[in-house]
Amino acid sequence: MKYCLYPSYFCCRLEFPALENTMLNPDILITGAHIIDPAQGIDGIQPLRFIGDRIVAPDTPPSSATEFINAEGYYLFPGLIDFHAHVFYRGTEYSVPADLATLPYGVTTVVDAGSAGCANYESFHRQVISQSLVRIKSFLAASSPGQTWDEENQDPAKYDIPKIKALFRRYPDTLLGLKIKQEAGVVGELGVKPMHAAVALAEELGCSVAVHTTDPVVSTQELVGLFRSGDIYAHAFHGKGSTIIGGDGHVLTAVKEARQRGVIFDCAHGRSHFSIKTARSAINDGFYPDIISSDSSRFSFNTSPTFNLPWVMSKLLALGMPLYDIIAACTATPARVMKMPWEIGTLAPGACADIALFKLAQRNATFTDIHGEIQAGENLLIPQMTFLAGEKVFRQNGF
Repeated sequence: MKYCLYPSYFCCRLEFPALENTMLNPDILITGAHIIDPAQGIDGIQPLRFIGDRIVAPDTPPSSATEFINAEGYYLFPGLIDFHAHVFYRGTEYSVPADLATLPYGVTTVVDAGSAGCANYESFHRQVISQSLVRIKSFLAASSPGQTWDEENQDPAKYDIPKIKALFRRYPDTLLGLKIKQEAGVVGELGVKPMHAAVALAEELGCSVAVHTTDPVVSTQELVGLFRSGDIYAHAFHGKGSTIIGGDGHVLTAVKEARQRGVIFDCAHGRSHFSIKTARSAINDGFYPDIISSDSSRFSFNTSPTFNLPWVMSKLLALGMPLYDIIAACTATPARVMKMPWEIGTLAPGACADIALFKLAQRNATFTDIHGEIQAGENLLIPQMTFLAGEKVFRQNGF
């Protein structure tokens, strides 16, 4: 058997002659599409071939079982990675169904941003991660109950450190790091104690820390100085309290220095964590997000101003971020951060056959944010097909 790192039967290729030409072993050649694969530096029209759950060299000779798909006029990307979402459906009051919020939008990997803590992570893993088609990785909330609506406790004195360590030992292939908040209304008088405690624990665990930074309890300059290389600055373009933009309208020097030392800046849009004004200033300054994610939740999924990941990508396109960089921020970069750079987030031969086919439609659109700002756009990224480990899991009517 050959496996890719994926928690369902789709990634298992059963190599028995009687099954070679069945649906268990798809053999597909896509031609005519404009491929953007930043991991390989590809940006142009060329064919893509995959057999079973693996991408193969495009010049692999076709067989009688090969299915040909003409995708002329469309874009072909590696399966998108939504690096910040909430998919502990029915485990937290604001999470969304994992497969519904991902596969129809070209997303084949999703990272849950700390919906569960050590008190309920086992339930999340058994009821959602193991039962979903989409690949799910996750951050573990340092707060034991997870990211519930009213019961979050960021006090480090309440961290259940022995249980947290046990979970990281038990689920090393699923857990990426710790999730905390440094929002003034959440941490109050604790100040940056949660950050110091989380970083110390992460040093022991050998993992990163993802930090909710909206309306930070201290200035952005002070907060970003606490981040290590590989830590995630979530909601990078928020517009509440101290932001990454200084009084001169440019990205703060401390923020640029943080990126240089390896801090990862994640868009993590969400319902109220994205400011068009902040994003416009940053993009005009040449400061693009390292990662683009939706922060999909019950309050943002298919609801203005977030809707879904392709809508967020289209918004950043309208704000002036190049399409190539947008795709990199949804594929190659998060794959690298997840330490899966040649397994997902690329269309290189040998990678898992996670593939997203899109149309870049010329269509007038109005993008908004919770602050009332508006950005006009002329293009929308519209998903057409999604392949998950080689299997067709979504196809747009009319394609």
